[in-house]
Amino acid sequence: MRKKPDTIFLGVLLIVFICIFSAAAADENSSTGKYRLVWNDDPMTTVTIAWDQLRGNNPVVYYGQKDFGRDWMKYPNSQKPTRIVPNYRGMNNTFAKLKELQPDRAYYFIIRDSESMSRRFWFRTAPARPKPFTFICGGDTKSSGTAHEAGILSNKMVARLRPLFVIFDGDYCSGNGTSAERWQLWLNDWANFTIAKDGRIFPLLPVHGNHEDGDKSVLNKLFNVPYQNKDDENIFYSVSFGHKFFHFIALNSQVNPEGLQRKWLERDLESHKKFKYIFAAYHKPFRPHTGRKPNKDFQYEQWAPLFFKYGLDIALEGDSHMSKITFPVRPSNEPGSSEGFIRDDKNGTMFIGEGSWGATPRPSDDDKPWTLRSGSFNQIKWIQVFPEMNGNPSHIDIRTVITATRNKEGKLVSHIEDVPALSEGREFIVPANIDLYAPPPYGAVITYPFVEKVSRRETY
Repeated sequence: MRKKPDTIFLGVLLIVFICIFSAAAADENSSTGKYRLVWNDDPMTTVTIAWDQLRGNNPVVYYGQKDFGRDWMKYPNSQKPTRIVPNYRGMNNTFAKLKELQPDRAYYFIIRDSESMSRRFWFRTAPARPKPFTFICGGDTKSSGTAHEAGILSNKMVARLRPLFVIFDGDYCSGNGTSAERWQLWLNDWANFTIAKDGRIFPLLPVHGNHEDGDKSVLNKLFNVPYQNKDDENIFYSVSFGHKFFHFIALNSQVNPEGLQRKWLERDLESHKKFKYIFAAYHKPFRPHTGRKPNKDFQYEQWAPLFFKYGLDIALEGDSHMSKITFPVRPSNEPGSSEGFIRDDKNGTMFIGEGSWGATPRPSDDDKPWTLRSGSFNQIKWIQVFPEMNGNPSHIDIRTVITATRNKEGKLVSHIEDVPALSEGREFIVPANIDLYAPPPYGAVITYPFVEKVSRRETY
């Protein structure tokens, strides 16, 4: 792992303070803020734009496929808010759901109200056909200290790597998810650091974590995330794109894993079993890879057999504040199994995670016989998905991007400062100076389906 000088810690602090003060100054001049995009329906044709309406009245989103900058009158389409959640966590959370969009297209937009106009942003819809794409996933951030600063470093990697979307796997703030100040900090950080310099915003797919348990409806009220059975605490949902190519399932480890959720999960898996790839995310891992977290046996009993029955490909887990990737495994109590799993490269599910987007890393001291690799550092997973092309089989490449470590004195060490931002259309290029976790024997890229092979060298 390449470590930067400890003096970067002071630089990170300076950047944090500058951005906080800059955000405050911007809020004084703008009537909207805390911008975020969410995929909570068909990502090929819809997107939800969300923001905090600080002042002013009658906001309208003006948008189209051609970039007219801030000349709002030239945009061919407009959308008034489709939902408002006022005075929640100290914000007027405003949502505009754009519908009938075209797949795999860039859309530009501004938000205009009675007082001011936002800067011009843009996003890309999901493809309707199998097509290569990248995404970032991870979770667990905190609201103060070096853990907060480390989360900002991971946020910055989002803007530099330009994924199609981001899966955030729970635990957004310190505490129990009811602090207005901490949620405003998280949303300001997201807007300030994950939006690319050209205004591109990357849609979120939010997942509920245990630090949101103080209000289990919080993701619905801040991100307009779907829920089930007319109960906004039952936050689990799924989205698909690419003509039976990629299906994502957001589960909720903080509500009952059996009953309603298990039945919903089985129906969802059954109805999408013909998709090429099925990817699930939930917060609490079945089998944590740090000794400081207990196994989740009941959750394992409810979900793991369904994962195997319907061929779940990859599961993202969080909570433990460290990094892991397993070999593909299936549930088993036969000889050779360990903690209810046995390696099965042909039919198994690969489990990745476990958090540490910003939260202080815990020791990776509980590997299993079926653990491929683990480590203790701040990290995100950068995933590239490829359909069958030019005679090459469909596959998923998984990279673990190290964003921060701590030195012997416990000070934060940044691993991102010399990583250049990728340009539009070059999202599959591995940027110079990126710090990828690459212990032997498999190197920096772990490929699913997994096949034993000599590690391949990254080309920077």
